[in-house]
Amino acid sequence: MTITTSRSRHLLASVRTSTGHSLATYAKAVAERAAALGHGHMAFRREKVCRWEAGVEPEMPAQLAMADLHGVDPDQVRARGWPGWLLLALPGPDVLAPFTPEVTLSALDDLAADPARADDAGNPLLPPSVLKALTTQWTEHVMDTIAHGTSGGYIGVEVSTAIHTRLTALWHLDDSLGGTACTTSARTDLKMVTKLLRHARHTGQLTTDLHFLAAEYARFLGWAEFDAGNTPGAQRAWHAALRASAEAADPAHSAYLLANLALACVYDDQPGMGSDLLATARNIAGTRTTPLVAAMIDTWRVRATAATGDAKQAAHLLVQAETEYERARTGDDNPDWAYWMCRPSHMAETGRAFLDLGDSTTAESLLTDGLDALEPGVMRDRVLYLTWIATAQARRHDLDAAAATATTAMDIATMVESGRCTTLLADLATELEPHRAARPVGAVLDRLSSHQ
Repeated sequence: MTITTSRSRHLLASVRTSTGHSLATYAKAVAERAAALGHGHMAFRREKVCRWEAGVEPEMPAQLAMADLHGVDPDQVRARGWPGWLLLALPGPDVLAPFTPEVTLSALDDLAADPARADDAGNPLLPPSVLKALTTQWTEHVMDTIAHGTSGGYIGVEVSTAIHTRLTALWHLDDSLGGTACTTSARTDLKMVTKLLRHARHTGQLTTDLHFLAAEYARFLGWAEFDAGNTPGAQRAWHAALRASAEAADPAHSAYLLANLALACVYDDQPGMGSDLLATARNIAGTRTTPLVAAMIDTWRVRATAATGDAKQAAHLLVQAETEYERARTGDDNPDWAYWMCRPSHMAETGRAFLDLGDSTTAESLLTDGLDALEPGVMRDRVLYLTWIATAQARRHDLDAAAATATTAMDIATMVESGRCTTLLADLATELEPHRAARPVGAVLDRLSSHQ
């Protein structure tokens, strides 16, 4: 006998209540069915069912009696184990049924037809063993379909779904580890998408989505190369991304691509070109995107414009970005890639803009607020914020604070593979060098020189 614990409602409780049984009537029904099957006489106290629903695994004769009561094949009881086989006794399609169009439609019909079940907070959570089996089966099915597609066969929407999942994971890996760690994975997945576009049979929206995936993987690869310090490689990737994006006809994503290229220009001391490209990106997006995406583009325009020295226009764009951000509402159809966008005044590029404009006090205030708002696992951006905060503190001659902030930035940078962070730390060393005589600064500079 094994005991499992869970805070979720047990599958047996859902099966029992779906058939209209109380604890007592269910105990009696199982005992009667066990006797009819030749398993002997069972006690039918309600406390026994309570223990089962609390996590105690019933003996096999009791399980077989329950299976017979609910019309479940006894072979499935042995094959799936407790409590997984109880899924077969619930209304709706079998969770672990094969992935076929017919089963898909059955699952969709069941979901759409019974809002009471979908909204019922008492529905059970799937046991971990069932979730693991379900995802393993789905993954094997999708990988088989991808292999079939790259050999010239037809592919369906489940392939697109799987690739989107991999892409999302890669975005967040970049947030944590930096671009250098992600270039190989991005290139491998892009190769898979390209093979599907070239060899698989696909039509309509799926074709469009594959072009989007190609464009976004190429954009991401460009971003990862840029973050790794390989700007020529980034521009090569963005060129291919723009071509794939043209096939997908997605104005918001096209604008995002151009904005990536523009921001790289700003970092490469071409702020005029970056500002022009961002203005074009904003025109491409136009009114065909959400306020959140518009705010993102205009926030990067703040950085580019400030780098040209135009303080008045930079301030105007920041007000515009904040206004657009305030217009954003829950339920907007924001693209998945915009998940990272925060309040414009909290973005690192905004704080850096005020450094470029010579306002170190405002820069430090904005960067500190943005740092406080960061998600815990976003390590690469944490280094950017801290590096620029230390720069602002050094320019205000608060050298003890600058040294402490720089030390924290270096500690976190050891967990990140980002050429951009390495470059910014080198810039910070240049910023601090005139203050080497100050004891805490000298120690920081010695460590910074070893970090490069």
